[in-house]
Amino acid sequence: MTTTGPIVTMPDGLPGFEQCRRFIVVTSETLQPFTCLQSLDEPRPSFLALDPRQIVPDYAASLGDGDRARLEASDGDALLWLAFVCVDSEQATVNLRAPVTINARTMRGIQVIPSDSTYSTNHPLPLD
Repeated sequence: MTTTGPIVTMPDGLPGFEQCRRFIVVTSETLQPFTCLQSLDEPRPSFLALDPRQIVPDYAASLGDGDRARLEASDGDALLWLAFVCVDSEQATVNLRAPVTINARTMRGIQVIPSDSTYSTNHPLPLD
């Protein structure tokens, strides 16, 4: 497995894992199209994720001014969007409503949780 870029800092952590603030994005050819967001902080949770456009090609998410400021994002910055995957015994789903967004220039990340999103937190993941 390989990692993409340096450490991603998430100043607020993730809901339920607020103490985890440093992550790496793990990629691998055998893992494609998935990636893994791995915490470097205890308890070292790991999250299976993918680009939401893999599921919904016209996926459109936007950042408000406050979120852009938290990411230290300029208009020209490349942003990586990752939607968390949940797999249980009956199905796999993707949380399209609350993606993690990473500014590739600053390596700052946040989980964007818009209140007015039309996307589901448990969108079925086709297992083709």
